[in-house]
Amino acid sequence: MGKSVPTFRKELDRIESEWKKFRKALRSREKEMFDELFKKAKQHASAAQYQANPDPMESVFFSIILEQQMEIDRLKRKIEDEDRKVDEEVLDEG
Repeated sequence: MGKSVPTFRKELDRIESEWKKFRKALRSREKEMFDELFKKAKQHASAAQYQANPDPMESVFFSIILEQQMEIDRLKRKIEDEDRKVDEEVLDEG
């Protein structure tokens, strides 16, 4: 019989548990950010499971990076929209 592979979500829970001492040593705001990183990783659990990487930390890191890149893109678009509004206001005033 073949070896069963744990789901990525279970693997992620295991990894998060392994990092409890690290989390405990963090300041309150840092703990919030630490928890947020694991939330980001969990958002891509299905893709990580499909990837079936032998090193689950690679999938954790990539999921976090992907979420951060999406946030950067969202913020860039927001800034561009605000810049556009300011430019329009300047043109309307002039």
